[in-house]
Amino acid sequence: MTLTAGSLAYPATTWPRAAPATATRCSRFRRPDACASPVAAAAAADLAFHPEVSRAAESLQAEFRAVDRALAYNSSRVAAAFRRARVAPHHFGGSTGYGHDDGGGREALDSIFAEIVGAEAAIVRPQFFSGTHAIACALFALLRPGHELLAVAGPPYDTLEEVIGIRGSANVGSLKDFGVAYREVPLAEDGGLDWDALACAIKPETGCAFIQRSCGYSWRKSLSVADISRAVNLIKKQNPGCMVMVDNCYGEFVETSEPAMVGADLIAGSLIKNPGGTIAPCGGYVAGKKDLVEAAAARLSAPGLGVEFGSTPGHVMRALFQGLFLAPQMVGEAVKVGYYLLVHC
Repeated sequence: MTLTAGSLAYPATTWPRAAPATATRCSRFRRPDACASPVAAAAAADLAFHPEVSRAAESLQAEFRAVDRALAYNSSRVAAAFRRARVAPHHFGGSTGYGHDDGGGREALDSIFAEIVGAEAAIVRPQFFSGTHAIACALFALLRPGHELLAVAGPPYDTLEEVIGIRGSANVGSLKDFGVAYREVPLAEDGGLDWDALACAIKPETGCAFIQRSCGYSWRKSLSVADISRAVNLIKKQNPGCMVMVDNCYGEFVETSEPAMVGADLIAGSLIKNPGGTIAPCGGYVAGKKDLVEAAAARLSAPGLGVEFGSTPGHVMRALFQGLFLAPQMVGEAVKVGYYLLVHC
C-alpha cells in the first residue's frame, strides 16, 4: 500500500515556516515544500501519519496487497460495464411523474449492475427504503402459500424477523400471514454453515433457501463466495427447483466474484452500503434471474408496472452512477481499516 500522505510529508520539525528569501519561483527539482507558504507548510506537516499507524500499515502489507489486487480487478470490471453501456451525461437527467422519460439512465444503471454482479437482470432503485425492503421484495417474489422458507445460516437479521412473521403482530402482511412456513438450519459449533445438516435439509415444499452472507449481529464468520457456491450446490442437488436467495448486504466488491456468479437465483442489498460507494443517498437492488427480478419489481411497484415505472430526480440518478463507479475503491479502503482494527485493536 502506498501511504500517499505519509510518504510525501516531511517531519514537522523540518518544514520551514516561510520560503527562503532567495526563492523567487518554484521548481519541480526543489523539495515540494521549498516555496510553500507558512499556512500550506503547516497544513502539509499535519498530514504525516502517527508512527503507530505507519508501523501498523507496514505490518499488514501482505493483506493490503491482496485487497489492492481485488480492488483493481473489481474497478476494471466496473469501468468495462460503464463503457459497454456508453454512459453519458443524458443518463443523469432523471425524471419526474411516472418516470417514463428518464433519458435511459434507469435502464443503463440496471444493465451495468447486472453485468457487474454476473446476473441476467437487475433492478436498482432509490425507492427501495433499505436492504431489508429489497430482500422482502425478493422473498415475496419467490414464495407462495404452502412454500417453506429455509434459513441455512442460522437466524437472519432482526429486521427480517417481522418480514418472515416470527416476531411482531399478525395480519400485517408477513410471509407467515400469507401461508409461508419458516425453518432454520443452526450454525455449526465453529460458527460456519453446518454442511452435514444442510446436505439433508431441503424438503419438497422448501421454495427458497435463504443465505445471509454477512455475520450481521451474530458472532459468526461472514460467508465467502466459495461458501455460498458450496451451499448452492448442496441445495440444488437435493431439489433443483428450490430457489436460492442471498442477502448480499456488506458483501459487494469484497471479493472478485458475487453470489449470482456461482448459482444464486436472486441477490439483494442496499445502496447505502457497499455498492453506493458512500455517495448514493438511498436505495437498494435486486439482481438475478430475469423473471425473478421482474417479479421482485412487481412487488416493489405493482403487477403490470414492474421495472418501467418510478421517477428518480436527476441529482439522485447521478449519485447512483457515481457511487457505483467508486464503490470498489471505497470497499477496498474499508476492508483495509477492518484488517487494522482486527489486528491492532
